[in-house]
Amino acid sequence: MSQMLTKEFYSADFVRVFHDEDINALCVKYFQKVPSDKHFIPVVNAMLEGFKQLNTQKFMADIRKMGVLGIDSQSLIITKLLPGMISHLQGRKLYHVQLIDPGEIMAKVTANNVKHKSKNESVEIVQFIDERKAMSYMMSVPPEASIR
Repeated sequence: MSQMLTKEFYSADFVRVFHDEDINALCVKYFQKVPSDKHFIPVVNAMLEGFKQLNTQKFMADIRKMGVLGIDSQSLIITKLLPGMISHLQGRKLYHVQLIDPGEIMAKVTANNVKHKSKNESVEIVQFIDERKAMSYMMSVPPEASIR
């Protein structure tokens, strides 16, 4: 993720939610493990509210240092965050990139669980290990890509 950001939606010791202007995406970057499900709730709320303020179809999550999320937190992503983003897009496809560390097995398990349970034609979830490849992918997403 680039250092250029136009707006920050949430910040805590373990996470930052912001708009990356270079790729026009809502981004979340974890700096350490999420302390608890209780700490994850405001992050989800900030991601959803931030996404609704932006003119984008792109959501990038750098979860390399996130650790494992509890079942309740995973459920928030699957039942609130992604459906809320999809609803906001009104028929346009959501492009979600997960930047993962193959050495962080538990974060990868969480990412794969979210990816598997969120499968539908309204969202494309792609995982990358290499940040440059993730950025390149996000830059290649055509604007206003529709699922109709």
